[in-house]
Amino acid sequence: MEKYVEMSLERKQTFANRVVSLIVSVLPVLVCSYIFVLVVSLRYTSFLALAIIICALSLFASYRIFTSFNIDWEYILVDDEIRFSKIINKTRRKEIITVSLQKTEAVARVEDKEHNQYLNNSNYKKYIFKSNTDSQCWFIAAATSKGERVCVVFEPDERMLETIRLTVLSKFFK
Repeated sequence: MEKYVEMSLERKQTFANRVVSLIVSVLPVLVCSYIFVLVVSLRYTSFLALAIIICALSLFASYRIFTSFNIDWEYILVDDEIRFSKIINKTRRKEIITVSLQKTEAVARVEDKEHNQYLNNSNYKKYIFKSNTDSQCWFIAAATSKGERVCVVFEPDERMLETIRLTVLSKFFK
């Protein structure tokens, strides 16, 4: 029987993320407004259509930039692998990494001092898929389907934890 657990987690924006998204998305609007005012004030009527097109494109770019900061993480556990995906603005999906549970070295809480040496090991590539809340964070140290050694920090629910525990019983530390 196939094991399947899926969960989605919304990333909460920090104050710094909100400020950066606002500044980065307002910058194109300011530039296009300056170009439009410059064309109108200098009475370059032949460039007016070009200025309007530039303004429309920069407003669209500003909207895309602003919405790209709205991120959800999705964890999908199928049989013996976990797929971590990034969902941008609830419309675009990008699969980031797939971790094989058969090649797992450890699964433990991030706060577990006895087993969290994988988090500081430079031989592992780090991935963080957290919601920026006070939820319990876990990590999984394993190899990907491509053979890359990774350490993934994530926030699984109880159903996913139980399924992982049953799959990698001797490498699961609670």
